[in-house]
Amino acid sequence: MMIKKILTIIALTIVICTVFVIDSSLSQGVVKAKYFWFAGMMCIISLLIPFILKNNEIFITDILFIIWIVYINISRFFLTVNNNINWQLTLLMIPLYIAVRTTEENKKLQQRLLDVVLVIVLIEAAYGLLQVYGFVRSNHILYSITGTFFNPGPYSGFIAVGIPLALSFSLNKSLPKWEQILGAFTLFLSLPALTAAMSRAAWIAAFVGCVPVLIRFTSFRFRVSNYKRITLLVVGCIFVLILMVGMYHMKKDSADGRWVIWNVSMKAVKENPLFGVGYGRFAAVYGESQAEYFLNQERSDAQIMVADSPDYAFNEYVQMTVELGVVGLILFLLLIASPFVKRKKSFLTIHATLLTFLVFAAFSYPFNVLPLGILFIILLALSAQSSRKCNFYLSFWVRVIIISACFGVTAYSAYNILPKQSAYKSWKILQQLKDTNAYSRTAEEYGNFYDMLRHEKKFLFEYAQCLTKAGKYKESNRLFEEYLLYGSDPMAYNCMGNNFKEMGEYKIAEYMYIYASQIVPNRHYPLYLLMKLYTEIGQTEKAIEMAEKLLKKPIKVYSEAISEMQKEAKKIMIND
Repeated sequence: MMIKKILTIIALTIVICTVFVIDSSLSQGVVKAKYFWFAGMMCIISLLIPFILKNNEIFITDILFIIWIVYINISRFFLTVNNNINWQLTLLMIPLYIAVRTTEENKKLQQRLLDVVLVIVLIEAAYGLLQVYGFVRSNHILYSITGTFFNPGPYSGFIAVGIPLALSFSLNKSLPKWEQILGAFTLFLSLPALTAAMSRAAWIAAFVGCVPVLIRFTSFRFRVSNYKRITLLVVGCIFVLILMVGMYHMKKDSADGRWVIWNVSMKAVKENPLFGVGYGRFAAVYGESQAEYFLNQERSDAQIMVADSPDYAFNEYVQMTVELGVVGLILFLLLIASPFVKRKKSFLTIHATLLTFLVFAAFSYPFNVLPLGILFIILLALSAQSSRKCNFYLSFWVRVIIISACFGVTAYSAYNILPKQSAYKSWKILQQLKDTNAYSRTAEEYGNFYDMLRHEKKFLFEYAQCLTKAGKYKESNRLFEEYLLYGSDPMAYNCMGNNFKEMGEYKIAEYMYIYASQIVPNRHYPLYLLMKLYTEIGQTEKAIEMAEKLLKKPIKVYSEAISEMQKEAKKIMIND
């Protein structure tokens, strides 16, 4: 029995360590290397499940988790047209959840798992601080701190989730001294790391998560009168309000941009309210909704300037409603609410940590970042016992079905994910060669990895560009159309317009440029391409009109490219 426990905690520790995995030999190695590590480790976890799965109790959270996963798969089957690798990673969360749930009868094992989470947060915080002070290189050229993530957003979320846990450890006098020291030391490093990352979402989430911990482990609530308690509450609310206003103005454009994203997303929800547009299809449908958003009603210049073509809604609940509809959102809300309905005192720390994650999810995209997704499943599984019991246990045949399902989804996902590792290595080499003059050869090399990497929209975009440079315009447009199943970047429409122009189909090219200008109305490049098109086909009046629009258009971020566009526009105006 002891060996099984040790193997379980070791296996789960290795899975949580997915956050540290980086492979610079892969394209997007900071992100993608974690996928292969996780898939490989879940094969080990699945092999352990037959030995650690016993006649466990079933709770409401367990039932809702199963319903949630089934619903995602139904949505994916009927509404999603692409075979996104994120779906295969989602399948692997099933055996992970079950493996964590098998620890329910052993409180020490659950505590060791929390120790592991805290140690990993500690390492991440220390690593981030080393980046700030220049001892370790950041993973993003624009940011000084990213930890082992690609940018500071997900990194901040990971650190924030660990802060209530660290605070609880440091204040809980019933824990061994070494765990209290671990909590205090983690808190000591996490707070400056979180401050340096400059994530308002993570700050808010960490604050919200720490409040119930302070209430649980401090006695100040017993030392004050009702009058003073009300006064403290009012002062606290005022302080939080001032703090939130200050954080809003700290990155005003970013906050305004997210507000636009949420408004546009709600338009997409109105089109498919009940069941959504399909799992993983947010980015693909966002562009059309945003184009209609700006066309159907005159919007402020401020909204136009902050518009973009995001891959995520920066609010998991909004994105979930877009992809899975109101039905999907309700199922998810029931799932995450279930551990809080019947709360047990011993699970308060888990509740606070899970609450931090859920608050962060309202302002970011943690479910789209693998290490954070792993962390969420672990927290959800550990908190499942605080939901209501279903008054039945896992029978022998139910265990057989669960074990078979775990083997099945793990084998399927690993079979689809692990062989792609070599393709990502080759893609990294191809990215270094694609700017050479050997366009036909490079396009042919990209084609060799099409079947393995067609789920990667960046790969499709690069492959299509190579085909354009090789003069294969129809094949290029076919790939751009496939790219649009995954994203809605207006640059794809610009490139398709260029291809149609080269083929002499000027009307279609014009439509592509116009549509690109509508998706993100603050971009100058579509107007420039329209101006060039009208000039080349002899439509002088339209060319002048586009030149005027280009010169009058406010500049969001100044660049040499915009300066060159404006110079050409001025030449057209002068020649007129």
